[in-house]
Amino acid sequence: MVNEAVPPQVVFLEQCIKLVKKKGQIGIVVPESMISNKKYAYVVELIFEKCYVKSVIGMPDDLFKTSGKGGTHTKTCLLVLEKKAEADINDYNIFMAEAKWCGHDSRGREIPNDDIPIIVKKYLDYIKTGKVDNSHLSFLIKQSDITNNVLAPRAYVHTMTENTYDFEGTHTLVSIGQLISEGVLQVTTGNEVGKLAYGTGNIPFVRTSDISNWEIKSDPKHLLSEEIYNSLSEKQDVQEGDILMVKDGSYLIGTCAMITKYDTKMIYQSHLYKIRVAQNNKYNLDKYYLLAILSSDYLKQQIMANTFSHDIINSLGDRLKNLIIPISTDSRKIEKIAKMVKKSIDGSIKARELAKKVRKEIFE
Repeated sequence: MVNEAVPPQVVFLEQCIKLVKKKGQIGIVVPESMISNKKYAYVVELIFEKCYVKSVIGMPDDLFKTSGKGGTHTKTCLLVLEKKAEADINDYNIFMAEAKWCGHDSRGREIPNDDIPIIVKKYLDYIKTGKVDNSHLSFLIKQSDITNNVLAPRAYVHTMTENTYDFEGTHTLVSIGQLISEGVLQVTTGNEVGKLAYGTGNIPFVRTSDISNWEIKSDPKHLLSEEIYNSLSEKQDVQEGDILMVKDGSYLIGTCAMITKYDTKMIYQSHLYKIRVAQNNKYNLDKYYLLAILSSDYLKQQIMANTFSHDIINSLGDRLKNLIIPISTDSRKIEKIAKMVKKSIDGSIKARELAKKVRKEIFE
């Protein structure tokens, strides 16, 4: 009897493993979600039980997007597996790479950048020499270092650079999950209203594309009615000083904006986090300082490592809680950075509101 609840790609991989001879190899392209999403953790467990993972290569989103309308943006990975014989090696190296370019863009037009042949050469060199160059095109991960049954290479690219940051004695490292559990941060998500709600009023419906450069665009594309706003405003509880952060999408994940007094009357969509910092917390964590941290290269690397494909959309999801926040132990440093961020935001908002005023006065 066929179990229709099991996706066909999982069945196909299982059959490949079943049919190949011991010590035989399998080369297969799979959706990244199948080796990174927690609902498919059992698939990775099966792979490790039955096979040695020789190589995992992350492919660009555009690889199977061959024209303006054809193909798919599904993020994929190439797996090279070897079916286990009787003997079982306890730990071993896995060759990994993450390709950014594939020789064509999302419209199928040829471009000069193509990482895939480079990765193939590096993999063949690795087989001969056992050496890699520790770049995103060639690095090694111990099988024992695979966490949460996540095999996607972009989950581990940041491990090559994380040691360049030295926080010992200067910062307290704490996860967002811990900050939430301690009540320092409050994190919620928004709501979807449906396309029929668009254009029914003048209340901004803030979406991922409305977040840029620490601010919310002054002219959001979609506006909602007072009725819809009143039905959701208490639940969403938008306040000045809250931070909006993109959690789902293609390219904007991790992008942040500060909600100002001009932005509080809004509804924000479900693809955004709303993050609120508790006042007088034990870490002296300030909302402006947090905004700077969330926008730093250190956090961007972590966000990239924790962002995986979910069908046709990328998502940070609940893995936000895994992100490690470095909080300075010097309160004067926190205050200095917070003032710099506030000054930047105030300047942008002043320019934004002036532009609004100019547009209105044209016809007054």
